[in-house]
Amino acid sequence: MKSRLQLDFIHTPAFSFSSWSAAGIIVLLSSLTIAFFTWQLYERYTFEQNALLLKLSQMNRQSTHNKAPLPVVKSQISPEQMQQVQTTVWALILPWNELLQGIEKSDTQDIALLNLEPNSKKQLVTISGEAKNLQAALNYIQRLEAQPMLDKVYLQKYNIDEANLFKPVKFTLSAQWHF
Repeated sequence: MKSRLQLDFIHTPAFSFSSWSAAGIIVLLSSLTIAFFTWQLYERYTFEQNALLLKLSQMNRQSTHNKAPLPVVKSQISPEQMQQVQTTVWALILPWNELLQGIEKSDTQDIALLNLEPNSKKQLVTISGEAKNLQAALNYIQRLEAQPMLDKVYLQKYNIDEANLFKPVKFTLSAQWHF
């Protein structure tokens, strides 16, 4: 019995075609084929989408060119109606958000606001509320005076509710409102 000795002195690299199996080559070729057909399908759908977008933009251009111009209706507005329009526009452009945020920043747990009446013509804000005590109401006035859009904050009237066990203070104050 002769035993045959085989020595392999040449080391083959891990990535060589001789080390590939038939199944690996089949998987590689099938994945490349699938990738190619997917790319072709993507290109076709992209081309169709661009063609549809071009057709849509052409239809939009044709529809805008074919429209008749809108008729211009001239009507006379009475001075009363013009005044109402100006009053409405003026009320809409006032910085309501800044006013409300300033009042919210001044609010504390000891104060409950009951009414807020802004008067844009006189640039005044009247605030009615209820405080835990008179000192809380006075502190609230100081906090309102610190707001940049309010000035000349004055306590108009106050009333201590003696019938209530906690003796809350109902107050009304006015403030100059800067737009």
